[in-house]
Amino acid sequence: MMRELISNLKAHGQLDGVEIDIDEGEPTDHGEETRDEAVVTNIAAGVVKRVKAVCEMGKYDAIITQAGIEPGFLAARTVSKLPIAYPVHSALHFASLLGERFSVLTTTDAQALIIRRNAQLYGLNHKLTSVRYVSRSSTYTMALVRKYRKEERMNSPEVKEFVGSIVDQFIRAIEDEGVDCVIIGSPHQQCFLDEVRQGLDAAGYHEIILIGAFAAAVEMARAMVNMKVMQARRAYPTDSLKAKPAFR
Repeated sequence: MMRELISNLKAHGQLDGVEIDIDEGEPTDHGEETRDEAVVTNIAAGVVKRVKAVCEMGKYDAIITQAGIEPGFLAARTVSKLPIAYPVHSALHFASLLGERFSVLTTTDAQALIIRRNAQLYGLNHKLTSVRYVSRSSTYTMALVRKYRKEERMNSPEVKEFVGSIVDQFIRAIEDEGVDCVIIGSPHQQCFLDEVRQGLDAAGYHEIILIGAFAAAVEMARAMVNMKVMQARRAYPTDSLKAKPAFR
């Protein structure tokens, strides 16, 4: 999945001057494909552990996570010694910069509510008109990626149906909610970003901005590195914070 996303970014020239290594992550014992709050909590500990380990390697300029449900967001930003970018967090900020109303697509209802709550945490809930979902698992989606070469995918009825279901959700958000930006949050769905763009254009919505969350995180990380900044220690403090504010 991540190799597919990185390959797509390279094909569009979005990784010029950037080197990305894929970390295999920390094994967890949740043992299910579900992505609800219980799973987020389970995964979060592994994310924080890997963030600490990667920081200690001394070979990277920044860290990018890939899960649309953003496990360990606060803790990872607290412990990281490097700039760290989360995908949907980054995409929401880009969409807020570019427009006024936006919708996010994810995989399930449980994930949709997680993203809604995260948007409240990020201070962008007022611009997020909806979090929509297409109930196709990452296993199903990645089977399509492996089964068809990229240039052949839209010749497949099952790929057309899957892409069409995403486009239909976005068209509802465009027509019913007046959004100007749409975001694909789940990484496996982002493997079909180009095909969704084609579908929106064919429906007459070429003016609508389509954002892939992982690509947004790459650009957010790149910006932080180039500006030589990272998440503010006062915003994500530990007990060792020196310049403590008088109140919160």
